[in-house]
Amino acid sequence: MGFGDEIMTTGFARLAKKKHPEAQIVIGDLKKNYFYDNIIFKNNPNITDKKNYQKSKKTICLNTYPGQRPYVKSWNEKRIFWNENFKTIRGELYFDKKELLIARKAFDKILNEWESKNNTKFQGIVFIEPSRKDKEYSADNKKNFFLGEKNKCWINERWQEVIDYLKNEILFIQTIHSESSKLDGTFKFKSDFRTACALMSFCDCFLGWEGGFSHAAAALNKKAVVLFGGWIHPRTTGYDLHSNIYIDIEGSPCGMRDSCKHCEECRNLITTKEVISRLNKIL
Repeated sequence: MGFGDEIMTTGFARLAKKKHPEAQIVIGDLKKNYFYDNIIFKNNPNITDKKNYQKSKKTICLNTYPGQRPYVKSWNEKRIFWNENFKTIRGELYFDKKELLIARKAFDKILNEWESKNNTKFQGIVFIEPSRKDKEYSADNKKNFFLGEKNKCWINERWQEVIDYLKNEILFIQTIHSESSKLDGTFKFKSDFRTACALMSFCDCFLGWEGGFSHAAAALNKKAVVLFGGWIHPRTTGYDLHSNIYIDIEGSPCGMRDSCKHCEECRNLITTKEVISRLNKIL
């Protein structure tokens, strides 16, 4: 529930614009005179922001923004109830020249670092993101809504086991932010989300949890191994071009907002062997 949401929104904006090419597509709630904007929408030709909105022109409004998400049916203090009728579609990202230039320079530097440290050529380049942020937001002055992000955290040692097993064959790129779980054996690059996605565009595939980067991978038409655990189902926020690891046990998908034993069990059931196997299949 963050950048991934906005990437999903761009997919629906594209469909709306295709169906109504003469209309302006806005995000928010016109009845409340609320226009929602996000850096994910930057350069997107299908979305009209508030400053360019023309009241006299035909308008299609997409009511998806923090506190109002189409894949959420309802929620209470303990959990989120998913909208089983929702199915995401691939979104879009439009990078500017500066973002692509920074990403390309970082990518070329990483390639040079690999060559200086290894005598063999890699079999593939994998963009990896193991970290989850414990996010919250407040919508319409409602109680802060904790998003259960910690329920989508795999065991750190298993991430490292995957890297250790494949690091001589695969070049792993990890972008770093303030709450990153840094892994040994990866080539690291500190950046904002958009530039990180631009860097991903040069990679072969993505490995990580369901979230912003998995949606970015789909938008960039990248293959991926995506860990879902048992918190939300791939049929809701997953993509057919990805290899999705979902643990279908009693209680799945739970949608719990706080840490829960069910999600802990799901994390334990995702094995290093399975992740490695799936990654090898898509490379």
